[in-house]
Amino acid sequence: MKLVDKNDIEFKNGDIIDIHQTVNGQNLFVVFVEGDSYSATYIDGRPYEYDVMDLLDCKEMFTLDKEVEIIGNVRTNPELLKKVRFFF
Repeated sequence: MKLVDKNDIEFKNGDIIDIHQTVNGQNLFVVFVEGDSYSATYIDGRPYEYDVMDLLDCKEMFTLDKEVEIIGNVRTNPELLKKVRFFF
């Protein structure tokens, strides 16, 4: 089963997501997808220190309790990473 955002768009490697609330002072994250595994970093490249499924409030059947939206991808929307040193 694949993870999708509030618009039913499937998460892809390098997607920049807005979780529509702050977590440790941040609301933008980069998602990494490898098979059925997901991880995340803060928008500045620091690793998210907990399970990404907790960040997304993902429950059974890959449903999200938070309003999460994909707003771009690091490869196609590098302007979203402006002023942030992030290497992908």
